[in-house]
Amino acid sequence: MCLRLMSPFGACYGYTKMDAPGKVPVSINCHSCGAVLDLTGQTGFTHVECKHCGATSVVPLQFGNFLLLHAIGVGSTGTVYKAIDLPLSRYLAVKILLKKLSADPAFVRNFTREAQAVASVPHPNVVQVYSFDLQDGQYYLAMELCDHGSLDDRITKLGKLSEADVLSMGLQIASALHAAWRRGLLHRDVKPGNILFNEDDVPKIVDFGLARPHHPQTNEEHASDQIWGTPYYIAPEKLRGKPEDMRSDEYSLGATLYHALTGHPPTEMAPTERAPHVISRMMARDPAARYSSYDEIIHDLTEAQRALRKSMADSPAIPASPTTKKPSWFRFRWPRPRDQQK
Repeated sequence: MCLRLMSPFGACYGYTKMDAPGKVPVSINCHSCGAVLDLTGQTGFTHVECKHCGATSVVPLQFGNFLLLHAIGVGSTGTVYKAIDLPLSRYLAVKILLKKLSADPAFVRNFTREAQAVASVPHPNVVQVYSFDLQDGQYYLAMELCDHGSLDDRITKLGKLSEADVLSMGLQIASALHAAWRRGLLHRDVKPGNILFNEDDVPKIVDFGLARPHHPQTNEEHASDQIWGTPYYIAPEKLRGKPEDMRSDEYSLGATLYHALTGHPPTEMAPTERAPHVISRMMARDPAARYSSYDEIIHDLTEAQRALRKSMADSPAIPASPTTKKPSWFRFRWPRPRDQQK
């Protein structure tokens, strides 16, 4: 006897035993012809061929109230899956902590802190958290789906982004970090790989796994802790073991925008590139030379955006290509019959 339920796309599911995470459904419907595909003995995330039309379908996994479709990100602590929330019939992302880490109280505390950190910052450019719980011995975090790539992916594909796109993205992420800072929260790992895009091309900051409430006394205590983060984007004072504040996230955001604008990460050996003054100031090695508030950053990013639009509007129109318009001296007249008779 199997438990059956209907998925949002009409497939009928039951349960068979397999290794975690989740359980393989008894059957699904072929996405091409709708025929029922028997999944007995199948392994999750492999492919099964339809005997009727020959189309292949991915074998999903049932994990609590979620139907895991495929992995969209793998890290050292767990995996993020694209999934369907069966009760609400919506797509979402589910981050599942490894079983061995789910049994580690320290990791569970950190994972819980990440969930609470993200949930405490309701902002359109911060990935929304839906739920955090334990299922089959593994902790999971259900959150908003952003499966249209990261900023890192775009830099790899395009080489670099336009100044207009960089300034627009910078404004949105700065606003998100400002919302976190108003709640006393530092992200501590701002980088291209942690800026994702949703189906509407909206950039969202993710992975608050290194986030920590900012308190001067606590910051002093942790100043000598092991340094975590991505070297290209870590603020110099953090590398020196000095206390962090919003200017550390500011530096990381500036370095991220610089990478997107120039196509290479900010290193001392990198060639000098033109960058808006606001980005250069955000990347000042001395924290005292950076902006002291997100209000200032957002103001100057807005001004840079306005100046760029004005310069583009004032630029002369590009003349038509000579190949698309004949020069004034070029005239050709077919000879008339009477001309041929002369």
